Amino acid sequence: MTTLELIAGRHAGLAFLAWLAGACALGLWVGGLLDASRVSPARRSRVMAALIVGGVAVFGLIAANVVTESRLVVFDKTLAETLAEQASPAWLRFLSVLTVAGDRDLLLGLGTLVLAVLLWRRRWRDAALWLAGTLGAAGLNVLLKSAFQRVRPEHLHGFTQELGWSFPSGHATGAMAVYGMLAYLLAGLAPPAWRQALAMLAAGLIASVGYSRVMLQVHYLSDVIAAFAVTAAWLMTCVAVRERTDRSRGLTPSGLRSR
Repeated sequence: MTTLELIAGRHAGLAFLAWLAGACALGLWVGGLLDASRVSPARRSRVMAALIVGGVAVFGLIAANVVTESRLVVFDKTLAETLAEQASPAWLRFLSVLTVAGDRDLLLGLGTLVLAVLLWRRRWRDAALWLAGTLGAAGLNVLLKSAFQRVRPEHLHGFTQELGWSFPSGHATGAMAVYGMLAYLLAGLAPPAWRQALAMLAAGLIASVGYSRVMLQVHYLSDVIAAFAVTAAWLMTCVAVRERTDRSRGLTPSGLRSR
């Protein structure tokens, strides 16, 4: 039995926990790098610039491999075929519930609620950032799907059905945009001790949605990783522009407030 068969079948739960632990550790690390109570504004700007460049580079590398149908594409297809053969119905049923956290309707409802709260509290700049981050990411995803037109892996299990192009993942993009931007806005209000926990929680939720899309065979692994990379770069760009604009006006950006 191959490693992929073990991950997809007998040890699927352990593989998920390992994926989740890695995502939470990454969220904790990034949250620490961007924590305004520990990091100077200048270093914070450098970190965001590095994350933007890194995200674009990762997306570009994956996109180039998808277009040229390199070994990455072969691995994607092998993983999808193994999952189709090995994944248990009980596991797929659990994941079909988990993946709802990235559904368009749920994210649209949550996004509308957050926007309403921001407008009600007259936080106009935060509302503008929220719209730029979430709607901008959604629009970018639509454009990229149309540009690459990658066909989804075959999924016949019936636990979820998806139409449209595969690359990059819309669920992964939506989860990253909404939960990531929400974590940023909440971090500006939370005590410093809570900020890294917020980043870790958001990272875990986002990663769970991405994992479910691959395991349910509605996306290739590269679809999800590419979506995370390009959406993270977009969010960082929005935040960097917002914070730079606020500083030029003598304002304190929400993400830099200390409590």
